Amino acid sequence: MIEEYYEILEKNKEFFDRAFEIAEQIAKKARELFDDCEVYIVGSFARGEHTLSSDLDILIVSKEIPKKIEFEWFSRIVKTLTDDPRVNIHLVNREKFGDVEKMYSPRIKIL
Repeated sequence: MIEEYYEILEKNKEFFDRAFEIAEQIAKKARELFDDCEVYIVGSFARGEHTLSSDLDILIVSKEIPKKIEFEWFSRIVKTLTDDPRVNIHLVNREKFGDVEKMYSPRIKIL
């Protein structure tokens, strides 16, 4: 049991060592879906506070993201972007971003 836990932690260490590569792969896919999108790493990783049990939060901001998101649409988009359950995708409409911008600070922009 404890050995399995340490194996998971080692895999998560490798995952976070590749965080920028993972975010760039997601950003490439996001730009195929949303022409005008901006992609950021947010959350504990952006704050430098992540642990090996954290997830990787990716924020995508675009005018093409609906202001009100339907669950089925959201699920389809997330499945298109990643199949890794350790990645948490946040989709925000550009017009609404000003209302929630503080929640997503600090942000690391992915080019």
